[in-house]
Amino acid sequence: MSNLLQLGAAAAVGSLITFLCMREQGKVVSGKTAKGNRKAPKRYAGLIKLKPEMYDQYTQLHDKTWDEVTKQMYESNMRNFVVYYHKETHQMFHHWEYVGDDFAADMKKCNDNPTIKFWWSYCEPCQEPLHWEGPPPSQGGSGDWWSPMTCLNHCGGWPVAWATEYPDPDFVPNNPNGKISSSSNPPPVHNRKSD
Repeated sequence: MSNLLQLGAAAAVGSLITFLCMREQGKVVSGKTAKGNRKAPKRYAGLIKLKPEMYDQYTQLHDKTWDEVTKQMYESNMRNFVVYYHKETHQMFHHWEYVGDDFAADMKKCNDNPTIKFWWSYCEPCQEPLHWEGPPPSQGGSGDWWSPMTCLNHCGGWPVAWATEYPDPDFVPNNPNGKISSSSNPPPVHNRKSD
């Protein structure tokens, strides 16, 4: 067998083993386009301001996002959700990828989930939307709490699988006091009218 043929066979076997391992763990995106090609995730991004005095609470919420929240996000086909913070301007940018087939139905699942609304009631007091009128999302308000952004460029390929570990083993917590929260131990500030 020639070296080139051996190399090709080894690569094929390696790809097959990787595919089978990922499939076994249930982590392969298998969506196809009408032409039979693998679908790319649809990307979403938004911008909002963080109230500087609420940095501690916001990082307490996000250094370990509540398990019930991440479960619902996963079930609603949301992947790779990240938030970046620019300290000088107090702006936050979020980006995430949607891998489902019915965006409206999946987002409705999030919006109708009482734990998600409970979570939002702690996040919203930390945030200052760029353009918003009326009650916040946790109290039934609708619209774009985070101002939507337009993707101007995408360099590179898209993920076809994701880590099996959660949370990200490389994530470095940011809360200055090392605090985290949970749905049973939330931070002090919320915007609900009654508990």
